[in-house]
Amino acid sequence: MPEWPKVRPAGDCAVLIEFENRVAPAVNRLVRSLALAIESDPIPGVREVMPAFRSLMVLYDPLMIEYQALIEKIHHWEESSRETDLPKPRFFQLPTVYGGVHGPDLPRVCETTHLSPEEVIKIFSRTPFIVYFIGFICGLAYLGEVPPPLHTPRLPTPRTLVPGGSVGMAGPQANAIATDQPSGFNYIGRTFVTLYDPSVFPPAPFLAGDEILFIPVSEEEALKAQGKRAADFL
Repeated sequence: MPEWPKVRPAGDCAVLIEFENRVAPAVNRLVRSLALAIESDPIPGVREVMPAFRSLMVLYDPLMIEYQALIEKIHHWEESSRETDLPKPRFFQLPTVYGGVHGPDLPRVCETTHLSPEEVIKIFSRTPFIVYFIGFICGLAYLGEVPPPLHTPRLPTPRTLVPGGSVGMAGPQANAIATDQPSGFNYIGRTFVTLYDPSVFPPAPFLAGDEILFIPVSEEEALKAQGKRAADFL
C-alpha cells in the first residue's frame, strides 16, 4: 500500500488526512484535488472540509455517518481525486510599495541575506506566490514559495500590531495580511488593495491555487489602489 495519504481520527467528529510531509505545490495539489472531490460529491453527515498545506480535515456528524463508513468514503474520494481537474488558477498583480515606513523589516532581511534592498525587492517582486490555503484571521492567504536566497527567520518577538496590507515573509512562507493584526513575519512592503471585505461573499478575494505577484510601485501609485478590490488587479 502507498505510504500516503494517512487517515486518522481527530477527536470524535473529525478525520485528518495527511499527505507527504513537506510543503510543496505538488503535495498541495493533492490536498486541493481531494477537497474538490469531497465538495463535488457531498454526503449527509459531512459538515466541513478544511484544507491546509499538506493535510485536509473533514468535520462530520457521528450521529449521521459512522466513522468507518466515512473512512471508506474518503478512500473512494481519494481515488477519484486523482482524475480531478483543478480550476485554472487566477493571477493577481498587486501594486506594492517597498521599504521605508511600509517595509520596516527590509533592513533586517538585507542584513540576514547579505543582499541589497534593490536585490531583495527584485527577487521578491518577481516571484509568483502560490496561495496554499486560506486561514487564520480574516481569510489570511498562506503563500509560498519564498526563494531560498531570501529566507529570513521570524522576528524574535512578534509585533503586536501590523497594518493590513503589509507584505512579508518568514523562511519559505510569505503573506499579505488582510487586516491590522499581530505578526512575527518580516514585512518589507505594503499593498493598499482591499484584501478583506465582510460586505461581500466570500470576504477574502483569494482561493487556494491562485498566484500573486507583488508589483513594486511608488507610494503615490500604491495609494491609488486604496479601496479597490483584488479582482481589479487580475
